[in-house]
Amino acid sequence: MEKSSFTVTTSSEAPNVELEVGGYIAYDTAGQFEKAINDSLESCPETVTVNMENVVVFTSVGIKIILKAFKNAKAKGTGFQIENPSEVVKNVLKLSDLTELLLK
Repeated sequence: MEKSSFTVTTSSEAPNVELEVGGYIAYDTAGQFEKAINDSLESCPETVTVNMENVVVFTSVGIKIILKAFKNAKAKGTGFQIENPSEVVKNVLKLSDLTELLLK
């Protein structure tokens, strides 16, 4: 996988939405990540799950986007959670003290 690549696949099984993201979540890919999450929240699903198994770089900008999405989801009555975090994601969430809040 080349540096700064980002992938996202969205699947919907009413009333839930799952995003499968991979690659780099950093400054240069943050807009794509944020748009994918915001788009998934627009339909007001019951739950949005972000599968982060294939994320190889996860920076503080990703934390900012996830926290904003969590807050927006909560305001809409939508559940929001991270599933299958890669080791990189686990470490960043642990350092940010967010594992209990966000991990499924």
